[in-house]
Amino acid sequence: MMAASRFRARPLRGTDLIEIQRSNLRALLRHLHREQGTWIAVAHKLGFRRSFVLAFCDGTEPGNIALARSIARAVGLSLDDALAGRAPPRKAPALSLVTLPKRKGGAS
Repeated sequence: MMAASRFRARPLRGTDLIEIQRSNLRALLRHLHREQGTWIAVAHKLGFRRSFVLAFCDGTEPGNIALARSIARAVGLSLDDALAGRAPPRKAPALSLVTLPKRKGGAS
């Protein structure tokens, strides 16, 4: 039996995520859903099936590190920041030009 290298830690698996990290990722998923509008669009952006994303959001699926990376990339955070629960960067609100209301009637 080969021993694992002492210089490189094994990669994280879905079972390595603790519940607070899963909770943080679920919050980011809800944020993505508010931005995208549908779960299909969220799943397409993440590159996972909608059923898998919804199962992770419901808590029936433990998820995996690949999903965590995809969520972090989709919201614009590093993996460590996403697992720690940092908020995604806010977008500047869209500027709307306001025009003055047109007056009815003649000049005085």
